[in-house]
Amino acid sequence: MNRKARVGLVAAGVLLVVPALWAHHGLAAFDTTHTVKMQGTVTEFQWINPHAYIYADLKDENGKVANWKLEMGSLGMLTRFGGWSSTAVKRGDQVTVQGFRAKDGSPYMSLGKIILPDGRTLLGAP
Repeated sequence: MNRKARVGLVAAGVLLVVPALWAHHGLAAFDTTHTVKMQGTVTEFQWINPHAYIYADLKDENGKVANWKLEMGSLGMLTRFGGWSSTAVKRGDQVTVQGFRAKDGSPYMSLGKIILPDGRTLLGAP
């Protein structure tokens, strides 16, 4: 095998392996020993895979408001087992959320559940 072919094979191998290095670590980034509950206003809803996201201006226990990124499960799991749809949450909705905060203290949460304006409760990671 000539040098160009070997270099090409190595490059192809690297390109195939690199995405696997960004492994899925579940709840590793979140403090699962404490559940937090906050209220606020939805600013954006991203109905995308591999995880759906809600962004919301939430008030923490100290009264400070920040725009939080709320990570949920996959679309398949949310629709099959959680009762979700792409229209379940809308910008401007007043919601109560409960979940696990990021360990690094950033406004990022693994969403456990959300209480919608109509009183329905949906699970974030069924």
